[in-house]
Amino acid sequence: MPELRERKGDFDAWFARRFGWPADRFRVVDAVGGEPLPAAGSVEGLIISGSAHCVQDHEEWSVRSGSWIAQVMDLGTPVLGVCYGHQLIAEVMGGAVGVNPAGREMGVCPIQQLGDDPLFEGLPKCFPVIQTHVDAVNGLPDGSSVIARSDLTEIQAMAIGDHVRTIQWHPEFDADVIRHYITVRAHLVDAELGSGASERMLEGVVEVTSGQTIIQNFMRHFLNIR
Repeated sequence: MPELRERKGDFDAWFARRFGWPADRFRVVDAVGGEPLPAAGSVEGLIISGSAHCVQDHEEWSVRSGSWIAQVMDLGTPVLGVCYGHQLIAEVMGGAVGVNPAGREMGVCPIQQLGDDPLFEGLPKCFPVIQTHVDAVNGLPDGSSVIARSDLTEIQAMAIGDHVRTIQWHPEFDADVIRHYITVRAHLVDAELGSGASERMLEGVVEVTSGQTIIQNFMRHFLNIR
């Protein structure tokens, strides 16, 4: 989305704001564009962001990235998978990924915690998040557990060991970003959910603080940065 990128930056800038770091503290790897992946052992922490692509298309860059991510996880490196990253990790681990049977989930949506995971420390059992997805993890991979769900998506977040967490929603998005996504995709939303659905989504958009909390928890409990 060029207009949004020009106005607010890209995913790396949004994550950096949540971390409270300058963007140049991150190394950004454009796997879609064919950029070489770093040596798995050189990675201190990994965030796999969202994407407009579909995991189940098994594009070459995605398959290659998935194999590399598995190596990084095997080394015990802290990993956070977000949206596409959540789905890609699930597939790499043997889970089922595909179109969400319940349909598109978009806007500010309520999430329910299952258990008491440190990623959600300080958040209530039910809390709002910002998300936009059509695909979902529809079958849990071996060695993982569900740590959050929603009414439309049973596997909203997963825990894998003590170092890997994945979430379907976007903790890096703010209200301005999701309003732009809804506006751009309003014709799809209305076609799928009925006339006026996009307007109702827009009316339901408010700023949420859960994304900041989750990123800060990832820093403290998984990256050991305090």
